[in-house]
Amino acid sequence: MQTLARFPALEGTTLRATRGGDGSIYMQRRKVVRPDGSVEHEDHEAWLEEQLRVDGGNAKVTYARLSQQGYRLSRCDITRLHLACDRGGEDQADFLQVDVDLCDDRVQCALFRGYYFDEPRTLRDLVDFAEGEAVGEDQRTPISVRYELRRVIDVAKFVDLAEQLEEQQRANLRAREYVVTLGDGSKKTQSHADLDPGFERFRSKTRRLFDDWRASSAGRAGARFCEHWLLQFSDWTDPSSRTRYLSVVPLWTFSQKLAEVNARSGDVYGLFSKLQTIDRRVEVPFAWFFYMLHGNRVHDGAGERVLEAAEGGLIVLPEHDYRVLRNWADRRYGF
Repeated sequence: MQTLARFPALEGTTLRATRGGDGSIYMQRRKVVRPDGSVEHEDHEAWLEEQLRVDGGNAKVTYARLSQQGYRLSRCDITRLHLACDRGGEDQADFLQVDVDLCDDRVQCALFRGYYFDEPRTLRDLVDFAEGEAVGEDQRTPISVRYELRRVIDVAKFVDLAEQLEEQQRANLRAREYVVTLGDGSKKTQSHADLDPGFERFRSKTRRLFDDWRASSAGRAGARFCEHWLLQFSDWTDPSSRTRYLSVVPLWTFSQKLAEVNARSGDVYGLFSKLQTIDRRVEVPFAWFFYMLHGNRVHDGAGERVLEAAEGGLIVLPEHDYRVLRNWADRRYGF
């Protein structure tokens, strides 16, 4: 944090969420460690390939030779740190997201299993046999502990560019025509709008996420999106069409467990009470709607039932929340 604070644009950056740190995220590449604790090679697969060449491609000989020399392998466990620098603009996307990996590389296991069902014949066999018996906790000596900056994303610019790219894709759809075979065998030419009415009514779902936060009780109550959600980013170009796609997946920052809401059980009053419990726990009004957009805590059926009950006069929603929910039902989106 002190290092980031040296950059004027990153003043005020705060940690919002962590992922991993429990063995669930780690590097595939391992270091090869000598018996004295020094590092023999940075990449065990590349090293095994070199050693196999030394033995003329005879994997059995390589296995027998190396397994007697006391080599061990490391494992680098990663704690992914998600930080945000809120610039406080009216646009809820007006923040920088900083992703940093805390990499903890330690001795983890012996090189090679002590047993195998068949003799290794190929490099792939050697790699598959490489992870041996785990060492004791007292032998899990650290090799390096370091921070690695993964990326700094200007979220507002990312969202703007994603919307521009989607508009280009929509323009392509507007120009497209389809020949549809009808039930009587006749053919009819139809536009994309004929087949998908309203496909241009709403903005891109990435933009809608932030617009809906601002328009709903969440934003109106002063809650900032980046205090409660961060993003996983994707930037992919289709190799065949050269079409570029930008997208996000929201990641909640709430660190405690939330109960899953079964949208199909009980009456609508009980359902709505459970949804409001989520709001109270995360301290954001209408938060349940955003948990419905991503994750497994709130399912689409909850939105359907709440909307039906609100329109039937059974429950009361603020008008701005009703509008957000109504628009979602008219053109659903999620992540």
